[in-house]
Amino acid sequence: MFGFVINKLKNRKWLNLCLLMGVALFIALFVCHPMFEKGAGNQILDRLFTDHATQQNEFPAQMSREGTYVVADYPDSQSVLDKLSGYEKKWTEYVDINKVSSQQLITLSGGRADTEFGGLNHYFTIGYLPGLSEYADVVKSQTDTATFECSISEKTMDHYGLVAGEKIYLHVPDGSGKKEISFVISQICREKDINDPYWAKTLSDMGDVIFVSQDVFDEMMQYYSEDNISYSDFLMLDYRQINTENASLYDGYMEQFKDADKLYNDNIRDTLERFFTQQKTIKLMLWALELPCLVLLILFIRMISAQILSLEENDILVLRSRGATKLQVFILYLQQSGIIAFAGCVLGIVLGYIMCRAAASTDGFLRFTAKDIGTYRFVWQMLVYAVAAAVIMVLFITVPVWKKSKDAISERSRERISKKKPLWEKCFIDVILLALSAYLLYNYNKQKSTLAISVLENRSIDPVMILDNSLFIFAVALLCVRLTGLIILLVDRLFKKHFSPAMYASFLQLKRTRYNQGFLAVFLIMTVAGGIFDANMARTMNSNMEKRIVYNVGCDAIYNEDFRLRIQKNKDGSVSWMYDEPDFGKYESLKNEGICDGVTRVLEDERVDISAGSGSISDAYLMAINTKEFGETAKLQSDQNDDINDAHWFNYLNELAKEPDGVIISSNLAKALGLKVGDSLNYSRYVPEAVDDDQIYASENVKVCAIVKGFPGYERYTYETDAEGNVTEQEKYLIVANYATVVEKFGMTPYSVWMNLSKGKTVDDIVGYLGGENSENSDSTADNLTDTKSEKVQSEIYRNITSAQQLIDENKNSATVQITNGMFTLSFILSLIVCSVGFLLYWVMTLKQRELQFGIYRAMGMRMREVKAMLLNEQIFLSFLPLLAGAGIGIAATAMFVRLISIIYLPQKHNIGVNVYIYQSDMLELAGVLFVAVAVCYVVISRLLKSMKIAQALRLGEDS
Repeated sequence: MFGFVINKLKNRKWLNLCLLMGVALFIALFVCHPMFEKGAGNQILDRLFTDHATQQNEFPAQMSREGTYVVADYPDSQSVLDKLSGYEKKWTEYVDINKVSSQQLITLSGGRADTEFGGLNHYFTIGYLPGLSEYADVVKSQTDTATFECSISEKTMDHYGLVAGEKIYLHVPDGSGKKEISFVISQICREKDINDPYWAKTLSDMGDVIFVSQDVFDEMMQYYSEDNISYSDFLMLDYRQINTENASLYDGYMEQFKDADKLYNDNIRDTLERFFTQQKTIKLMLWALELPCLVLLILFIRMISAQILSLEENDILVLRSRGATKLQVFILYLQQSGIIAFAGCVLGIVLGYIMCRAAASTDGFLRFTAKDIGTYRFVWQMLVYAVAAAVIMVLFITVPVWKKSKDAISERSRERISKKKPLWEKCFIDVILLALSAYLLYNYNKQKSTLAISVLENRSIDPVMILDNSLFIFAVALLCVRLTGLIILLVDRLFKKHFSPAMYASFLQLKRTRYNQGFLAVFLIMTVAGGIFDANMARTMNSNMEKRIVYNVGCDAIYNEDFRLRIQKNKDGSVSWMYDEPDFGKYESLKNEGICDGVTRVLEDERVDISAGSGSISDAYLMAINTKEFGETAKLQSDQNDDINDAHWFNYLNELAKEPDGVIISSNLAKALGLKVGDSLNYSRYVPEAVDDDQIYASENVKVCAIVKGFPGYERYTYETDAEGNVTEQEKYLIVANYATVVEKFGMTPYSVWMNLSKGKTVDDIVGYLGGENSENSDSTADNLTDTKSEKVQSEIYRNITSAQQLIDENKNSATVQITNGMFTLSFILSLIVCSVGFLLYWVMTLKQRELQFGIYRAMGMRMREVKAMLLNEQIFLSFLPLLAGAGIGIAATAMFVRLISIIYLPQKHNIGVNVYIYQSDMLELAGVLFVAVAVCYVVISRLLKSMKIAQALRLGEDS
C-alpha cells in the first residue's frame, strides 16, 4: 500500500511539490505564532523594565521590606542583618532569579544634637550601612581616636554646613536620663556610581543619618535598648531572567508574599501587570495579522488539491469499480496527504523559524536589518503548532475525497453536467458580508476617540477592527465574481451573432465553467488586494510615526543642560533664588568643528498663566527663542499635502523678530481667548517648584504678532493618566517670545540646547566632542581625564540628549511596530509567491485538462492563432479583470481602513493628521511580479499548444 502511495505521488510530482510548498508555508506561518509571541513578549518585558528604570530612576526589579524591630529582642546588629537575609533567601527560593545586589540599612532613632562649629538642635539618626565602604567614595576624611567616628553624605554636609573633623554632640538616652556622646565626622562620602544597582536608596535619600561602623552601632544599641531598630532591605534581581515563561508564575508568588507579609513590597508586579495587558494585545494582533495570510494559503492549497483530485477522478472510479470501499479509498488518500503533511511539517518548522527571525529583523516595510533579535528563539510550542497545522492540512486535503468516492460512473456524469449556482451566490452571502463590513467600519469610525483612549490606557484591542478590511476584500471579491458572470452573459447576449467560431467557443466555455472558475478569481483578487493593503498600511504607519517624531523633537538633537539653582533665605523672611548658567560656548564650538550647522538656546516653561480681556489660561507652554538662530536650527515637519500653517513658518519668525515685545501664539489659544494679530495679552511665570509650588514672580504685557497652527516642538494635545489608569486628553497652548526679552524680564531660567547636525554627522559626534578630548568639563580639564572618566561623561551626555533619529530607531524596534512590519512584509512576499505560482499552475493544469477539447477544435479546422485568441479572451475575463479588480479593491480598502487601523499605532491626536502613503515602488513590484507571471503563463501555454499532438489528443478521447 505504501509503495502504491509513493508511486501516486511520483506520477504527479510537480503538482504534489506545489501542494507541499503550500502546506509547508501554511505550517511555517502557523509555527511562527508562538515564536513571535514569546520573542515579542520578552522584548516587551525588557523594554518595560528599561523604561521603568529610566522614568522612575530606580532599579526596575527590586523586592524590599521596611519596618522596625525591638532592640531588646536582638543582641547585636548582625542578628538583625541575618534576619533580613533570611527574608531574601525565602524570596529567591520561589522567585528563582539571580541576585544582582542587596542593600541593607539599619538605624537607631538617634536624637537632638549640637555641632562643634555652632550648629544647634539638629536631629540625626545613627545608621549602619554594610556596603558603604564598597560602594561609596570618600570625598574628605579626618580621624580622631578620642571619640566615635562617623561618616556623613555630601547632602548632609551641605544641609547643615558641616566639615570633615567637626564633632557632633548627640544626646542619647541612658538609665538616668540623657547622655551626651561625641562623634567626629571622619569621612564625607558620595556614591562611586549612583547608577549602580546597589543604590536602591541613595545617600541623599537616607536623610540625616550619621553612618557608623558595626562595632559602634552594636555599642549604641545598649543606649537604645528600649527603642526600636528601623531597617530597610532592598534585594535587586536580574530582570533579564524574567520572561514570558515564568512571568505569570513569579507574579503569583509575589502576590502571595504581599498577602502574607504587609511589610513586603516590590516594583516588579506593576511592570508585569502592564506586560500582561500588552501581551494580550500582541496575541490578538498576531492572530489578526496572520489570519488573512492563512486564508490566502488555504485558498492556494484548496486550488492545488482540487486540481489533483480532479485529475484523479478516474483513478478513484477505477478503484471503486474493482471493489474498493469508500473507507479504503479514503485511507489511501489519507496516507498520501499524511506523507505530504509530514514533509511539510519538517520543512515548515525550519522555514517558520527562518521566517520569524527574518520578520523580527525588519525595521520597516521590506527592510531587513542585522539588528539583535536574541529574544526570538526556538520554543517547544512550535512543535505543537506544527502538528496541529499538519492535522488541519491532512483533513482539509482528504475530506473532499470522500465526496468524490461515488459508486457509479453515472454519478460522475451527472456531477459534470451540473450547473448549480454556488450556495453563496444563491443566498447573496457576498452582499451580506459587504453590508456587515460596512456596518463595522461605520461603527468603528464613530468610536475612534474611544478606541484611541482604550489603546492609550493599554487595554486590549478589538481584533475585528483589524480583520474588517479582510472581510471587506473577501466580500467584494465574491461580488466581483458575481458581476463578472453577469458581464460574460451580457456580452455573449449582445454580440453572440457576431462572434467568430473561436470566440463563440470561448464564451461557451466561460458560461459553462463560470461557477467553477470563480475560485481562481477570488484567489487572485484577495492576493492582489491584500498585498496592496499590507504595503500601504505598513508604509502609512511607519511614515506617520517618523513624521510625528521629527515634528515633536523640532530639530536633530536636543541637550537638556543641568542648571544649578541657588536659594537664599533673607533676613526679612523672603527667599531669593538664582540659576547659574552653564558655559554655552562649548555648544557654539560645535559649529566651528563642522559637527552642527545650527545651535541655539530654547527656554521652555510649561507653568505659564495667560490672560486677555476677561479670559485666562493656566499651564500654557512658553518657548523663548533667538529667531535667527532658531530658524537655522529648528525644523517644522509639514503635512503630506501642504504646510500645517497658512504660510511658511519663517514668515512668523520674521514678524517676531520685528517686535521685541511681541509673541507668536497657537491658534487654539487665539480661539480660547478671542485674540487676533495686533491684540495684547499678559503672561505670568512662577518661581521654581523647589522654592514655592504656587507663587507668581513676574508678568509681562506683550503684543500678538502671529498666530500658528504648528510650531517646531509644539504638541497641541497631551494626555494625562490618573491613579486608576484612566487617560484624559488635554490641549496645550503655545506662546513664543524673544529669548533676550524673556531673560531681561524674568531672569535666567533653565533652557535646552537645540542642534541641527551637519550632513553626515550623528549624535555620536556630538557626544564624542562634548565628552571627549575636545570638551570643556566643569569638573576637570581634558588633559587629565582618564578613559573611565570620559566614558562616564559621555554616558551622562547620552542620558541628557534627545535626538529624532534615536526616537525613530527606538520606535521601529518596539514590539508592536516590529510585529506589524514583520507580518505585513511576510504577507506581501507570500502574496507575490502564492499568486505567481497559483496563477501559473492553474492555467497550465486547465490547459492539460482541456487537451482533448483543443485537439477536437484543431481537427475541425481551427487554427492555432484562433485557439490562442480563445484562451486570451478567457484570460481577460478570468485573470485580467480579477487582477484589475484586486488592485482597485486594495486601493479602496486602503482609503477606507488604513486611518482606522492606524489608531492602534497612532492613538494620540496630533498637529499632523494621519496621512495615507502609497509608495510607487511597492505597486511597481507587485505589478512587475504579476506581469512576469502572466507573461510566463502565456509563453508556457503557447508552447504546450504547439507541442500538442492532435491525433494523440483524439486517441486520448477514445481511451477515455
